Amino acid sequence: MKPSYEEILSIQRNVDIVDIIKDYINLTPRGKNFFGICPFHDDHSPSMSVSKDRQMYRCFVCGASGNVFNFVKNYENISYYSAIKKVADKVGLSFSYKEKETTINPIQKKYYDIYNYASKYYQNNLKTSLGKTAKIYLKNRNITDDMIKHFNIGLSLNDNNLTKLLLEKGFIENELVEFGISNRIDNKTYDIYKNRIMFPLWDINGNTIGFSGRIYDSNQDGKYINTKETNYFKKGSLLYNYHNARKEILKENSVIVVEGFMDVIRLYSINVYNVIATMGTAVTKEHLNLIKRLTNNIILMFDGDSAGEKATNSFIKEAENESFKISIVRLEEDLDPDDYILKKGEEKIKYHLKHPKNLLNYKMDFLKKDLNFDNSKDISKYINLLKPELEKIEDDIEREVEINRISKQTGVDSKLIKSKLKTKVKQEKKEFIKDKIDYKTNKYEKASKMILYFMLKNNDLIDYYYENLSFLPNKDDNLLANQMVLFYKKYNCFNLNDFITYLEDKSNLINEILQIESYNYKINCNKEEIDSYFKSVKEYIKNKKIEELQIKLKNETNDIVKKEIAKQILDIRIKGV
Repeated sequence: MKPSYEEILSIQRNVDIVDIIKDYINLTPRGKNFFGICPFHDDHSPSMSVSKDRQMYRCFVCGASGNVFNFVKNYENISYYSAIKKVADKVGLSFSYKEKETTINPIQKKYYDIYNYASKYYQNNLKTSLGKTAKIYLKNRNITDDMIKHFNIGLSLNDNNLTKLLLEKGFIENELVEFGISNRIDNKTYDIYKNRIMFPLWDINGNTIGFSGRIYDSNQDGKYINTKETNYFKKGSLLYNYHNARKEILKENSVIVVEGFMDVIRLYSINVYNVIATMGTAVTKEHLNLIKRLTNNIILMFDGDSAGEKATNSFIKEAENESFKISIVRLEEDLDPDDYILKKGEEKIKYHLKHPKNLLNYKMDFLKKDLNFDNSKDISKYINLLKPELEKIEDDIEREVEINRISKQTGVDSKLIKSKLKTKVKQEKKEFIKDKIDYKTNKYEKASKMILYFMLKNNDLIDYYYENLSFLPNKDDNLLANQMVLFYKKYNCFNLNDFITYLEDKSNLINEILQIESYNYKINCNKEEIDSYFKSVKEYIKNKKIEELQIKLKNETNDIVKKEIAKQILDIRIKGV
């Protein structure tokens, strides 16, 4: 049995949409509303508005809109009732409805099940007497029991017991080999990971989808063995620790991006939680989109060696045109963050994180390494490469300071440098509001939209519409009007947010009513104006009926029937509908 509208409405009225959406994307107050990067299209600047007063959201670019339940449903790609349950759980409210489990891809479910079993198996191994040596190794690396538990660190043994266990649970050999958990040699299936400390790798929702196995016995070959790429484990679309770090990133409104998962774990040990890792792969568009959902502020702290510098420059090249504010930490002595903390200590790396270089200063240091400032061409090249960064600086004082610094470095007059920069045009971003209805069709479409608009703004017109018209030409318009009438008749009032909850996940109707509601038109209308719109719709109905009868007349061969059809057409023309 489906939950009642009243039960769902009670949950909706006891949550704040701003607080819920803040758990998913970063929101910035602007005027009465909050704005953030829209997660439903490739957004480059905040285009989603969230209204605390109306308890609704709307993207002014892609049109995504609705209430708190619609947002969670669409963001997490779950059912409407699952979204209500998730919202209720977040604020400690009960929601009794239990939805039938949705059928997911059976192969994907097997993949998740296999890796879930494997992760628990490895964790259990580390707790046994067989894990004593590995525990000592981890302790010597300053990996505490709390860290082991938080990151689900485990241990693979020098046997094939995991493969045997999974086969006993009903999985087949081909699946274990295809999914990268086992290997087949001479028609026998073996565990891939042996005698390694196991670090689970997760997707953005926290499902275990891979492992990185690290040697702790020097007799083994290869420092790490990683899960092979599969349909569900693709480094280009995953960021290590994303699901754990999401709330902290939103809270801090910044993210620290490192290369390896051990860097994340080490930073966690010194209470730095807003950190994720690219797992050693080049940054992708998918990575950036995931980050953009949470923050525009990135601190890059890749390894301190030349490879880390190359990875830093590659990341910057991919990300700098995506509206990110990028800062950079470069660690001395070619150290990665994990080794740096162990060698230099917590205070020193935290100092670096509090004082990262901005992108301009990083580029200045990087570029001047290979340039000769006694050479005019090199000086010109240097200044021209820095121009785009100077032009991005909005603060006049900060820009002046940086121009003077470059002038002092190169000997080029600061006024000349300034003259080469594009003039900064300050533009305030304003919330988009339609100032008129966009009619690309005809007066009948206009009449329908205006009828809906005034029904929405003046609830008494809902009854007036029901008694004097009860039909609109467009299918969705007509359905929306009917739903408004039903709601009004049942509850004897009309509130937009409650009505959206009543519509559940009928996204086409929700989008339409929010589109109509956004029209910047007068609120009140007189009887003559609304009747003129009714008249237009009735004219449409009359013309439609005449058109249908004329087609029927054209195809009719019986003279008596033809005469009757002609009379019907005449009656409609004289008397109307």
